[in-house]
Amino acid sequence: MEFDDLRAFVTVVEAGSLSGAARELYVTQSAVTRRLQRLETSIGAPLLDRSTRPVSLTGPGQVVLERCRRLLNDFREVRAAAANGHLPMDEVKIGVAHALTEITLTEPVEEVRQKFPKVALRLFTGWSHDLLERVRSGSVDAAVFLLAEGERLPAEVAGQQMGEERLLVVSARGGGVPRPRRIQDLGGANWILNPEGCAARAALRRTLLRANINMIVAVETYNYDLQLSLIARNRGLGLVPERILLRSRLKSLLRPLHIPGLHFPLTIWVAQRQPCTGLDAVIAELSRVLMQRL
Repeated sequence: MEFDDLRAFVTVVEAGSLSGAARELYVTQSAVTRRLQRLETSIGAPLLDRSTRPVSLTGPGQVVLERCRRLLNDFREVRAAAANGHLPMDEVKIGVAHALTEITLTEPVEEVRQKFPKVALRLFTGWSHDLLERVRSGSVDAAVFLLAEGERLPAEVAGQQMGEERLLVVSARGGGVPRPRRIQDLGGANWILNPEGCAARAALRRTLLRANINMIVAVETYNYDLQLSLIARNRGLGLVPERILLRSRLKSLLRPLHIPGLHFPLTIWVAQRQPCTGLDAVIAELSRVLMQRL
C-alpha cells in the first residue's frame, strides 16, 4: 500500500471525479486510475462506484476513507515532528468562505510565505459549513468562515473568533418604489442573492416563511459587485455585508433597509483541525495577518 495511492483515493472523493483529482495532484487521469486500482487490489474490495457522477463511495469505501485521512494526517505530523524544531516544511490547505473572498488575501498569504518559505499554501473556497466539516475531517488544515451568532465549533476543531459580519438588506435609492418598513411589506419582492448553500440566504428564507412570505429569487450570483449593480438598477433587494456596501462605488445609489425582525448577525472564525502538529505556527501567523486585514 503506497502513500500516493491513499492520497489519490482521498483526493478523488473530495474532488468528485477522477479528472478533478488529476488536476489537484498534477498527474494524468490514467495515473489516478492506476493508483486507485492498486489500492483496491491491496485492500481487496472496490472503494468507489465510478458509474455515478460525482463518483460515490461503496460500503467498504466509506469505512476506508476516514482511516486513509487519518493515515495521511499522521504521516504529515511525523514529517513535521522530524523537523526537530526547524521551520515547518509542508503543504497547508486553507479554506475560505465564499462570502469572505472579497477580502484581499494576497497580502496575508505573502506575509506567511515570507516567514515560512518552505510552506506551500493552497487556498480553497466553499460554503462555511462545508469548510468546517472539511476541517473536522482533516481534508483541509484550516479555514476562515462565518457562523451564526452563538453557534459553536465541533469538539474536534480548535478556533478563534476574529470579528463580526453585519449583513444589510439593501434596495435602490429612489426609483418611485415605496420603501418597505415591515417584513410584511416584502411580499412579492424580488431578491438578488448568493446561490443555494449560503447560510445568510437560508436565514432570510426562514425569516420570510415565518411571516408567510415566499422568497422570490430573481438573480443568484457569488459576485457582490454584480449584485449591487443590479440592486442599484432597481432589479430587486439584496442581502450584503456592510463592509462590501461601504466600499462600493455604487453606495450613493443604494439604501440599507432597517426592518424589524430582519437581523442576521454572523461571526468570522479561523479554525484548524486537532491535532495539527508542526503547522500550528503557520496557521497562527495566517490568523494574525487576517485579523489585521479584517
